[in-house]
Amino acid sequence: MELIVIALILAAVLVGQYYLYEKLGQRGLSYKLTVRRRGTEGIPAGSGFVIEAFEDEEIEIIEEIDNAKILPLPWVRTEISCSRWLSFYGSSANSKDPAQKGLISGIFTLKGRQKCRRTWKVKCEKRGLFTIDDASIAVSDLFGLVRSARVIKLGQELRVLPIPADMECGNMSGDVFIGELSVRRFVLPDPFVISGAREYSGREPMNRIHWAQSARCGSLMVYNNEFTTERRVLVLLNVQRSYHGEKQRISVPTLEALIKGAAFMLDYCCRTHTECALAANSPKPVYSEPGEGYVHMMEQLRSLAELKSSCGEHIDDFISGVDFTGFTDVVFVSSFLDEKCAETLRGLSQNGRSITIFSTDIEETDLCDVLHIPRKQYYLPDGGEE
Repeated sequence: MELIVIALILAAVLVGQYYLYEKLGQRGLSYKLTVRRRGTEGIPAGSGFVIEAFEDEEIEIIEEIDNAKILPLPWVRTEISCSRWLSFYGSSANSKDPAQKGLISGIFTLKGRQKCRRTWKVKCEKRGLFTIDDASIAVSDLFGLVRSARVIKLGQELRVLPIPADMECGNMSGDVFIGELSVRRFVLPDPFVISGAREYSGREPMNRIHWAQSARCGSLMVYNNEFTTERRVLVLLNVQRSYHGEKQRISVPTLEALIKGAAFMLDYCCRTHTECALAANSPKPVYSEPGEGYVHMMEQLRSLAELKSSCGEHIDDFISGVDFTGFTDVVFVSSFLDEKCAETLRGLSQNGRSITIFSTDIEETDLCDVLHIPRKQYYLPDGGEE
């Protein structure tokens, strides 16, 4: 008789706690996800702001769960759905483990009226525009009988910008005598850029004598001028796979290398205060106005971050429609060079423009120097190479 009573009590407890967690498990349970770059304030997911980071940069995704009711929650499971190119890893997880990509799970135990926070470190492995789609929250009872779940739509966008390739810059133009860019040595000094004074050699005209500095030194001193030039660079990016591969998608390692080569040139122009523009034969053609500075470079990097692996127009047709007026340098970034492109670039070179080729596969050409762009391999979550 006693065993029957105990069994009935246990059954009542099981049934009671089952209906209790089934009805109240999700009630008063709130979830918040925040994305944060290091050194910046976090932005709540779903706020409408696009978060930007660079390739290979580590960001933080913070989960915050608040159990506002008295009922404790012994088992709460969360799953975040996002791109496979965002690698989650924590103190005990391996960042190279493919299972950690694309879907990340966390388990929490919450007392009544308790808040819990967990921070995930996320590595941005590849440039692109990614979305943290949603997060599912499942609640269970002490015995795992209840499976109460709900999905929270996040839709948080993360733009990962490409980083410059590890390479060197080739020879640039120098046919404009006076400009805004200070160079190490040139043909003639810029009379408008004064960098100090030097001793009088007897060859300088009298209007170049620095009288104030001569009085201080007790001997004749003349103005010392910098050597400057002015450049305007067009970065021409070809995303076509091959001469006959207009409709075929370019491989991921090749495309990423070409984009990094273009990013290198944009970064170089930013550091040297050189005006530049970007053009690419993507499905949505890219052609920017010439500009300089950090803001202009970031705008071009955003365009590169969202480039797809498909080609919008054959490079022969695209290059014939590009306006090269006003550009002193053309940097052609491509995996191949056909005859028509070579003729166009040769004509530009004969008209006084400096031509440089950045490539992953072109070894050499009689047109100009070819600078090699190193390639990086990208691996799918199942371990396969893409």
